[in-house]
Amino acid sequence: MKTVARWVPVALASVMGGAFACGGGDSTGPEVRARRTTAVVGDSQSAPTGTVLPIPLSFVVLDAGDVPLVGAAVNWKVVSGSATLSASSTKTDVNGTARTTVTLGNTIGPVVVRGTVGTVAPVTFNLSAVDPCSYAAPYTIGSTVNAALTTGDCHVTITGVGSFYYDYYDFTVGSQQGVTATMTSTAFDTYLELFGGPDTAHFDLVGANNDISGTNTNSLVQAIVAPGTYELGANSNRTDATGSYTLTSVVRPQTISGCQVLWVTRGIAVSDSVTTTDCATDFQGNAGYGDAVGIFLRTGSVIKISEHSTVMNAQLKLYRGDSLTAPPVAINDDSAAGTTDAFINYTVPNTNTFVIFIGSSVPTQTGAYTLSISSSTTAAASKARPEPLRFPPMPSHWPLPVARRN
Repeated sequence: MKTVARWVPVALASVMGGAFACGGGDSTGPEVRARRTTAVVGDSQSAPTGTVLPIPLSFVVLDAGDVPLVGAAVNWKVVSGSATLSASSTKTDVNGTARTTVTLGNTIGPVVVRGTVGTVAPVTFNLSAVDPCSYAAPYTIGSTVNAALTTGDCHVTITGVGSFYYDYYDFTVGSQQGVTATMTSTAFDTYLELFGGPDTAHFDLVGANNDISGTNTNSLVQAIVAPGTYELGANSNRTDATGSYTLTSVVRPQTISGCQVLWVTRGIAVSDSVTTTDCATDFQGNAGYGDAVGIFLRTGSVIKISEHSTVMNAQLKLYRGDSLTAPPVAINDDSAAGTTDAFINYTVPNTNTFVIFIGSSVPTQTGAYTLSISSSTTAAASKARPEPLRFPPMPSHWPLPVARRN
């Protein structure tokens, strides 16, 4: 897929005064008394090709005394570009408002629609149909979206895997935050990805999920993220699947517990505790309680992780996410002589998902700790949406990864 700059639409409402005019129009209708227009809504919208613009086009028609005209005939026309209208002619309502809904065509580019009433100067709406792969709908954590994957959505081909339709949703985090996002569908096996980063110049994969459990084909992504811009990518685990789905999210506690899969970004700091209800072993089966978090890292970047504790001998282990049962790629017990804190400074040889195991060098120890991940890196991602990278997303609990597609 060709990577393109991300373009999030903004629907603007503006007020436009038409020119005063006399006479004209249907002498038997109220539009003959139209003198000007105002309260223009729906101008400057952008949306993907083939979709309905979220805000109908509308304006208010006034007579010479600035009183809204009721029942005035308004003609709508697509002047240029590819689009269809819900109605080519409408009448103003009790508030003097005329409106029509626009469905964009399949051609990328500008679309101009005009509304005309009597001899008043036409109202012009400048719209835009954009590539669905460069579009992301504005989203707010805590909201619910009922939508559908369609053949008009962004179509992503993954070599050797298949092709998949995507919808994208953008949100902004002003301070470190925990997020849980869920995608459910009765029409297909869902797959949900989270992109973004703490640096506004960077944009990369954060985490992904296929199935909530072995019997639940809905998707659940949990993450603790640093301030930045993020994006949810709603898609399917089945090639070219379409159908309706629901996307929901909530703010979650900034805790790591229960050996559940949790994703993190650079630039976060979490204070938590290792308890007997956390992971009972590391990923090689060695006894020892610990917490675990996943993180996506690119080739050439440097990850700096620290674990500080005053009640246990802290130990950090870093694993490749696609080979969790292999020995860790980095491990540290004491960051320096005379200290029980742990510290890992690791240069990533190959782009991959990684898992940080946060525990103690003494298998029976539990207690409070602070995990910190430096925001600095030497390998920057692009602000554009990254090319799809399908490393194994994790199930709802560690430690076994699952295949990207089946």
